[in-house]
Amino acid sequence: MSDLINPDWWPARALQRHPLRKVLACGRRLNPPLFGHVVNFPRLEIPLHGVYRNQIESGGTVTHVELEPGTALFAAPNCWNLPEWQPGLELLSLSFGRSQVNLSLVSARSKTYPQLASQKYSLPRPIAGPVPHLLNALEELHADEHAQAALADTASALLHCVENLLQHPIAQSSGRAQTLLEEVRVFLQSHYQYEITRDSVAEHFNITPNHLSRLFQTHGRTTFSGYLTQVRIDRAKHLLSNYNLKLDDIAARCGYHDTPYFCHVFKKAATATPMQFRLNTRRGNALVNASVPAE
Repeated sequence: MSDLINPDWWPARALQRHPLRKVLACGRRLNPPLFGHVVNFPRLEIPLHGVYRNQIESGGTVTHVELEPGTALFAAPNCWNLPEWQPGLELLSLSFGRSQVNLSLVSARSKTYPQLASQKYSLPRPIAGPVPHLLNALEELHADEHAQAALADTASALLHCVENLLQHPIAQSSGRAQTLLEEVRVFLQSHYQYEITRDSVAEHFNITPNHLSRLFQTHGRTTFSGYLTQVRIDRAKHLLSNYNLKLDDIAARCGYHDTPYFCHVFKKAATATPMQFRLNTRRGNALVNASVPAE
């Protein structure tokens, strides 16, 4: 649930004091590490105070980076970073979901990711105007190693547009319950690797577990556990299709600490074992590639 009901918290002074001069881009060629942050929507993370230490994949190698105010980290969909949370760090995090832009001010209390204090605000993601085009531009610049210098200017323009949306929000057609459900969905999509339960998520959003269950059943047409399983299995499919990780590693990266149980859940959801799914997917990709004529 959004902790704030107005945009007064937007860190305009901090952003003006340290305008973006450099943006680092996360890659996805190498195996995402355990507890690496990887989701299927674009993200922009900007330290406002302190040092934001990360491991990212860049140019086919794992790189250790330290970001200070004036620098930012951009992750295109399915790209990963592994943050190290240092006390004293304050971070502005923007996640661009399918229907919402989710903004968080994150203050690190320890080096352990789940133990963070954050203020959250959500607004509808525009389907027209500059925001979709700027996101597309960031993803294209991210993929072009010769265009990295333009990332900072594009990210700055995106920040300006988000601030504009906060000051002049788009009228929301959905009710509060639907908005809260979308916030919970984004939270689950971002935290699926961790040991999260209905009770812990309800506590995070300051609602009762029964209220959380009703949200999914009434507005999401599924259950809380059903949606969480769907998110985890979708991520498992992505890992199986794109990386050569062992099953134990894939299970752990999707929030399962018992590999046989993970295989049971996967087969029930995908009507194939994980290894069968990997084989079938790669065989299909090979056929598609073979049918493309060489230039």
